[in-house]
Amino acid sequence: MAHAAPAAGGGTGRALDLILTGRIVAAQEALRIGLVTEVVEPGGHIARALELAENLASFPQATMLADRAAALAALGLPLADGLALEAANGPVVFEDGVAGAERFAAARAGRSGAGA
Repeated sequence: MAHAAPAAGGGTGRALDLILTGRIVAAQEALRIGLVTEVVEPGGHIARALELAENLASFPQATMLADRAAALAALGLPLADGLALEAANGPVVFEDGVAGAERFAAARAGRSGAGA
């Protein structure tokens, strides 16, 4: 039996649809509804996962983790409160961020900073 896609709208309705029905979600639907962020060719998942992991590992870890924590902590906050949270936590990793930006600009790490 075919299942109709849930109506467009909030994530809660979609989440409840998946939770309550337990239905299988095809890759393209998962991408369309935001359940996954990328779909790769069959058999390409390991190579793509390793590529992403290497890319993330090349970033300054303290600043990347601080950015992640700030994004999660600010979820649902008004913009002003989220920005205040970012401003309060930013100085803790400022030196790491500057060093990472210098490496980027010198094209010594991560994505090439040529022309930055």
